Amino acid sequence: MSGTVPPTTGHDPAGPGSPAAPASAPERGAARQPWLVVGPALLAVLGGVAVGMAPALAGPVLVGLLALVVMLTRLEVALGLVVAASVFEDYLAALDPRALKVLGALAIGSWLVRRARGRLHRGPRTKALGAAAVLAVALLASTLVNGAPDGGTALLRWGGFLALLLVLVDTMRAGRLAPASLARVYVGASALAAAAGIVSYTLGLDRRVGGPIGDPNDFAFFLLAALPLSLAVRRPGWRPGVWDVATVLIALALLGTFSRGALIGLVVMLLVAVLLRQVSLQQLTGALGALLVLAALVVALFPDLVTESLTAKDAVADQNVAERLQLWEAAGEMVLDAPVLGQGPGAFGVEHQRWLEELPVSATSDLDVAHQTYLEVAAEVGLVGLAAFVAMLAAGVRGAWRAWRRDGSALASAVLAALVATTTAACFLSEQFFLPLWLLVALGAVLLVDEPDEPDPED
Repeated sequence: MSGTVPPTTGHDPAGPGSPAAPASAPERGAARQPWLVVGPALLAVLGGVAVGMAPALAGPVLVGLLALVVMLTRLEVALGLVVAASVFEDYLAALDPRALKVLGALAIGSWLVRRARGRLHRGPRTKALGAAAVLAVALLASTLVNGAPDGGTALLRWGGFLALLLVLVDTMRAGRLAPASLARVYVGASALAAAAGIVSYTLGLDRRVGGPIGDPNDFAFFLLAALPLSLAVRRPGWRPGVWDVATVLIALALLGTFSRGALIGLVVMLLVAVLLRQVSLQQLTGALGALLVLAALVVALFPDLVTESLTAKDAVADQNVAERLQLWEAAGEMVLDAPVLGQGPGAFGVEHQRWLEELPVSATSDLDVAHQTYLEVAAEVGLVGLAAFVAMLAAGVRGAWRAWRRDGSALASAVLAALVATTTAACFLSEQFFLPLWLLVALGAVLLVDEPDEPDPED
């Protein structure tokens, strides 16, 4: 019939002589780069054969290689893992003493791989990194003048933290890792570590909450930094109860460490927060009330355990005070003997007994730290190194302060509070070789910078 449309078929109506339809972008890419198809297929075949022939060996090796590739190619994943793992340092050391160092090296290696393609951002240098550079020069100069009493271990530890500070600041400023995301990683890891410490304490395995960090004083330092951050990362509408539980666990574990230095830092932090009107008296009263309720709950549930802990702490309190005063005096003597560049990185732990023997009273135990961050830094790296170290901390405080005044940011306020607390607690603890100070300085330095540029596309 005229005008009837012929039935359709599955053949190309254009006929054999018609030009072929243009290939899609993935097809063109696969045609130009066949290894994108052949490579994964070949790896899959080889992996399958390896697992079939030696499953006990091939499985862990493949998982390890995959983790290595991810860490070297995904910088933000590598840094997040380092931050989280630092809270479990002693647990990892029980598996392998080099575990945390390897993770840090992989993160720095991932940053170097990314930097080989060009700068991550075009912004100006931060004052925190400028002070860190001066500190690095002071460390090298002190090592050249004095040597490395412990075989260079202390210098490598300093270098690792300085490099990590650079990588953290550079990555966050490039927009590849949001400061709030990094804070959440740290808070989450601290909450899990706090839970592990509380369980260990309630089972009677420890007299004080220590958990993944063997020394309760050092563990308290991690928790002290995490406590204000846990309040800042809480977001209404996004599982706020999870962060509330994290805050409770961190606060409870912090009290269970019985660390006087950390508790002094906590008190100073609360006072500064009230004076700066970061929190109101009503909010402070509520927070203190919550802490008292938590403490009363623990005492009610575990009265014998708490009594034993307090008795043990009181029994050594006077001895600890006397020892620390002598260690501080020894560190002061070391500074006076070499005020400019100090006695060399690691010198206090190896050589402080020489100065203790010259004091009227000898220490009752051989301690390898001064229990005072600033005196220990000055004793080892001199007043030049101490000035650079303090300037680095001040740059973090300044960045958090100005960011809070500019934007009213809850995260900036929390970083400022955490820095006030930890720098105060550092007057009674040696904490230059633990993550919190370096992480908080990096956060404070980045928060001051305006919104970062869009990251460069991956090659």
